[in-house]
Amino acid sequence: MILGARRAQLAAIRTGLKLGLKIVAIDPDPTAPGLELATIGLVYDLADQDAILAEARKHEIDGIMTMAADYPMPTIGHVCAALDLPGPHPDAVARATNKRLMRIALSAAGVRCPRFFHVDSLAQARQAVSDLGAPVVFKPAMSQGGRGVTRIPAGCSDAGIERAFLRALRETRKDDVLVEEFVDGPEFSIETLTHAGTTKVVAVTDKLTSGAPYFVELGHNQPSRWSTDQVELLCDTAIQAVTALGIDRAAGHTEIRLGSSGPVVMEVAARLGGGFITSHLVPFSTGVDLVAAAIRLAMGAAPDLLPRKEGRAAAVRFLSAPSGVVTRVEGLDAARRMEGVEEIEIYVQPNDYLGPLMDASGRAGHVICRAQEPERAILLAERAMRSIRILTETGAATS
Repeated sequence: MILGARRAQLAAIRTGLKLGLKIVAIDPDPTAPGLELATIGLVYDLADQDAILAEARKHEIDGIMTMAADYPMPTIGHVCAALDLPGPHPDAVARATNKRLMRIALSAAGVRCPRFFHVDSLAQARQAVSDLGAPVVFKPAMSQGGRGVTRIPAGCSDAGIERAFLRALRETRKDDVLVEEFVDGPEFSIETLTHAGTTKVVAVTDKLTSGAPYFVELGHNQPSRWSTDQVELLCDTAIQAVTALGIDRAAGHTEIRLGSSGPVVMEVAARLGGGFITSHLVPFSTGVDLVAAAIRLAMGAAPDLLPRKEGRAAAVRFLSAPSGVVTRVEGLDAARRMEGVEEIEIYVQPNDYLGPLMDASGRAGHVICRAQEPERAILLAERAMRSIRILTETGAATS
């Protein structure tokens, strides 16, 4: 059973089918493309634990998982516990989906994470900013895709603090808002699998963001271009973070910033990472089919992390344009013929409205390229990206 059947979960559905499995896919959107692709497609809210547990029993599933989404994770923990299926314990899921509980668990284990305050009112938010000293970051305690995240600078007005607080509060599913210190430095994600209490690192990803104030993810590349010593330090920190949250029998996606005094853990997810990291970049750069390994893990088998082909380097870059109504897309056919291009997808079409680039929903498409070296993969992806023009009613933009 795979929870979610949209773009981010298609790789899991397709891989499961290639493995000869019967796939039950569930999504609240009846038009989600994975519902038709799967053996059985069902429409439910992914937080409806009773309904999904009933379907899991009805179809006698052997495993349950998702990728790239935190919203269904509590349901996965619930089903695994109820049916004694392989997967993360509900307590570990709670720590991996609630940033307040995550920060508490990391701090208790001695794993460095940002200093933070948990606030539920504007007065508390203002006091937290004063106590931490700006710049600080406001973020929802429970959300995903960068929704509701805002960095405010030193000297920010009361009105700016209020806007950041209310934006985070609107996006949280529960447990209010975190105000935390801003950690400056390059950002990475570390992809892991944990089986029988042992965590193995599969890949380290260098990440590119839009910067302040929203830090929308605009690209990823593998392998990391940083030094061996720095990469080993990032890997060790990720393993410590996964252990601190009690994640076992599950994938892990740990986001870390390399601050002036060392690695700082920003987020830990008990699932496969999104942004085409695990579905495309990992197999292209390492030769490991991480999605297949995670499916086998969810079915109770030891994960197979042997490379199936020679790994090289890969990069993804996300396209953007000024918000407005899309009028046309130019340069797409030429971009697809460029060197190294493995995949290009545009998420919008004429007459669609493209929102501002404040979180992942404001991205307009992506380009994925492969090459011998990460620098070359990045160059090719950015060249293909720049050749595509997404025009909106407010003007034209090179992505």
